[in-house]
Amino acid sequence: MGIRYKLLILLLLISLAPLFVVGAGVQKDLTHLGEGLALRSSNTLIHKASNGLKRIVVDHARVLRREKQLLESNTLFLASKIEGVLYGHAHSMPGMKYIPPADQISEATKDYFSLRMGGWQDFKIDFNNVTTLGTDGRPTELPSSSTSAMLLPLLGQVKFEYPKLALWIEVRLPGGEKLVYPRREATMRMGMHMSRSAQKPSTPINELTWSLPETDQQTGRIVFRVTAPIRDVKGKLQGDVSIIIPVGSLLHKSKHVDMFSKNAISILVSPDVDPTTNESRLKVIAQENTQKSMHDYWLAPEKDAWITSPDAEQYSAMMQSMDASSLNVTGMPYGNMDALWAYAPVDQAGVFLLLIIPKTDIVKEAQSSKEFILNQVDNHNTKMGFIVLAVAIFVLGLAFFLSRLFTRNISELATTVRKVAKGDFSARAVLHGKDEIGQLGEAINQMIPELEERVNIKNSLEVAQEVQQSLLPIDAPTFLGADIAAVSKYCDETGGDYYGFIPRDTVDGKSLVVAVGDVSGHGIPAALMMASARAYLRSNVGGGGRLDAVTEHVNELICDDVDQSGRFMTLFLLELTETNTIRWIRAGHDPAMVYDPSKDSFTELAGEGLPLGVTKDARFELNEHHDLPPSVIIIIGTDGIWEMHSQNGEMFGKDRLKNLIRATRAESSDVIIQTLIKELDTFQGEAEQDDDITIAIIKTPTA
Repeated sequence: MGIRYKLLILLLLISLAPLFVVGAGVQKDLTHLGEGLALRSSNTLIHKASNGLKRIVVDHARVLRREKQLLESNTLFLASKIEGVLYGHAHSMPGMKYIPPADQISEATKDYFSLRMGGWQDFKIDFNNVTTLGTDGRPTELPSSSTSAMLLPLLGQVKFEYPKLALWIEVRLPGGEKLVYPRREATMRMGMHMSRSAQKPSTPINELTWSLPETDQQTGRIVFRVTAPIRDVKGKLQGDVSIIIPVGSLLHKSKHVDMFSKNAISILVSPDVDPTTNESRLKVIAQENTQKSMHDYWLAPEKDAWITSPDAEQYSAMMQSMDASSLNVTGMPYGNMDALWAYAPVDQAGVFLLLIIPKTDIVKEAQSSKEFILNQVDNHNTKMGFIVLAVAIFVLGLAFFLSRLFTRNISELATTVRKVAKGDFSARAVLHGKDEIGQLGEAINQMIPELEERVNIKNSLEVAQEVQQSLLPIDAPTFLGADIAAVSKYCDETGGDYYGFIPRDTVDGKSLVVAVGDVSGHGIPAALMMASARAYLRSNVGGGGRLDAVTEHVNELICDDVDQSGRFMTLFLLELTETNTIRWIRAGHDPAMVYDPSKDSFTELAGEGLPLGVTKDARFELNEHHDLPPSVIIIIGTDGIWEMHSQNGEMFGKDRLKNLIRATRAESSDVIIQTLIKELDTFQGEAEQDDDITIAIIKTPTA
């Protein structure tokens, strides 16, 4: 950094540092205040909302029980009235025509429409008549129409006493026929409705029963069905009567929920096992329509839908609470938003009403307060920015004026150095004076030619490094489910270690040969020998011949290359086969290790063989092992691993390597290698790496 800029920085620090300190302190305090207020307010609002929602679900459960008891009582009462009509003490005179209350018909008609294609379609309802269905579920007319006429006032009375609760009333007569009140004039659709009912038990229900939520085929709405038996004077079961209630009529969303959020989601759920994951989850039975015009109307999903949360722990706790038929409020994410989940049981069959409230709606006021404070902080920062800018402009002008008085020679040196940095080694510094800066200029001029020479050497080494790195595999291979990974770490720009993966076809089928080699020495000569050996191996191993014959041929080629040079190469070849047999050649290389986790034991893949390049007459032993156990780990490495020295001169050793393999046996091959490299770096510390490191890990598939 030039003196001019040092002077500039000094003046800026003297003048601007106090402003920055004060501004930063105020900004930090205000920001902390805003965030603290927002956090406390948010926690308070969430706590109040949780307590409020819990009270709401408690009240809702109480109201729901009361309404269910009311419906059960009316259903039993209606059943007893029907028994009286059918078996001797009629409550309505035969021939009397039923006239529904005119002031309620208009309002009651609004509840009868079909939910189709995201909207609704009105249909005509006749409150003066019932639909009679035969045993096959099709519209018909009974010869004894007086029965329906006598029952009509009873059915109409229940309907108009509870117009929102009773959508349909069905009476199963002793002969198996059914009466449905009120009558829909489009009998074709009624036939569809009752074909749906025909899927119910063909015999009357023997006790008071609530159905699970189901889709009403007439309206498309989700409904409950409460059914009571009809008995004769002797107590024998003859039929039943059902009141069909819209889910929305029972499960009113409390108006108090809107105090917390207008975006609350109401869902009818039941704990069940998701067949796709075999996990216990919440199955959506019905969901309230979110359109304002269709409020309190519930729809069933077209296919199985499940409610989940990314917070597995809270979700599991909620499932356990539901299994105990408890009601509660919990906080956990829903999709991409944080939310409060309030739930209460609807019936004894494990159906729950679930309310999901976005937390962002609950803490909206707290967030507004935080944004206000942060806006004030931004305004403060803007004012401070103008002040700092004015001071900075003044200091810059002063610094440039003063620096020109004594930085001319320094600028010349800087210009020369920049030219050299860009590759212009012909640049020279022309300075005036013999002071220290002048002497520095002469030294730089003498340094430039030497620097040019070193740069040329470095560029050559970088090219060699890129070439050598391109010879190593980019991706690990896949072979019969084995997990394979390898890596080389050179101590210089280039090195003599090598690893490779060579797939081939043999008489026994397909196989994969894993090769790990170590050329004596380091640097460019070792890298050149490694490149030659790699080419020989790939061209010969790929031919499919026996590994011992291939290795002997490669050895002859390498002997021709290194004749009289004293160089050699150790090599370990491991062949994985389709028959769960491994073959290996050990050419002067350290034996590979095999770790069996089931026995916690290490064995070595030993064998006879000289390093490559020692003599053309060398022979190599082909070793085999059949029925390789599953989940074993094969380690092929170079001596740069266990012979690495720490700052104190201690060797890493094979015992540390074995302990690391034990500790990471459950990890992938790549993770094991990365863990080993980190362990070696930690062990090495500040000491220099004096040998190349190469390791290949093969994990056989599990059983």
